[in-house]
Amino acid sequence: MRVARQTLLLVALAATLGVGLAGRGSQPGATADATAPTTSVAPTTTVATTTTTTTTAPAPSTLLPTSLTLWPHDLFSQGNVKSWPLLASSATFATDIVAAYKWAYGSVGVNTMPIYTVPAHQREVPVTVSPGCQDFLKSTGSEIPIPSYVSLPGTSDNPLVIYQPSTRLDWELWRATNNGNGTYSACWGGRIKLATSDGVFRRFYGLSATGISYLATTVTEEDVASGSIDHAIALLIPNCNSWVYPANRGDCGSKPGQPSEGQWFRFPADLPMPSGLAPFAQMIFKAIQDYGAVVVDYAGAVVIEAEQTSDWAAEGHTGVDPITASWDHLPEYRVIANLPWSSLQAVQPPQPG
Repeated sequence: MRVARQTLLLVALAATLGVGLAGRGSQPGATADATAPTTSVAPTTTVATTTTTTTTAPAPSTLLPTSLTLWPHDLFSQGNVKSWPLLASSATFATDIVAAYKWAYGSVGVNTMPIYTVPAHQREVPVTVSPGCQDFLKSTGSEIPIPSYVSLPGTSDNPLVIYQPSTRLDWELWRATNNGNGTYSACWGGRIKLATSDGVFRRFYGLSATGISYLATTVTEEDVASGSIDHAIALLIPNCNSWVYPANRGDCGSKPGQPSEGQWFRFPADLPMPSGLAPFAQMIFKAIQDYGAVVVDYAGAVVIEAEQTSDWAAEGHTGVDPITASWDHLPEYRVIANLPWSSLQAVQPPQPG
């Protein structure tokens, strides 16, 4: 049944986009490749969907979607969330999530961030630490292959994710700034090697407040074009209490009774998919059922994380991007609103050691 549904989705998306369908194939993970500093204030990610105008893009043949190489040690694409034990607080946490989204905008939305896949020959640009911010260059290095056509969201967080398949490296920056002179600066960030990573940056590197990689947990254009999201979903919530594994830090403060950053959720394995869902919502339902959703950050509303839809055009593609096409003409605040959020189950992943 699943195969038939996905096949129909693939055909529909291919017809809409006029492109071939290449799967993401990503199996994320993270172990930072540098020594972490001993003190830092973890960044906070807020909800943002506004994008800026892009600059000149390359020919699309140079940056067609590239399937991510398997991350053999990650936590987020193993597909065994169905076997994890249920927490005693599961029903309370599900009620908290529903109360939070009803309080904030009335539904679960889709937040977006820029994610750019770059070729081996992508020119590196100098990156510096913004004034008043903790040095992160021991992790990222002082040069990063950031394309000239990058479009930043223009928000207080200004996240940026760069993935390079040829080196299997992932750079994630917080408060990225294009200085307009061929250089960038950022307030925080990190770099991980996919081949040796578990999906979490070492303290205190990375983009998210938890250390969990956004490349590992964000829904990408490649995911949607393939018709299947084969990894856990990044979940952001406005009310949370401290942090738990796999997070290695957090920015929630103390709110007893609320889910923690790093908390994992799933839809029950025997829960039927609601009818009438847009293709995007169908894929999200199956991903949460098979791989789960994990609280990656604190935010001003309950949202999941997806790739910035303008990335498609910025990388030189034409036509409607896969994510927008899969929303079935719905706005971002409605496309996953009808998923059975009250049925979420809070579960505990296998602990390290």
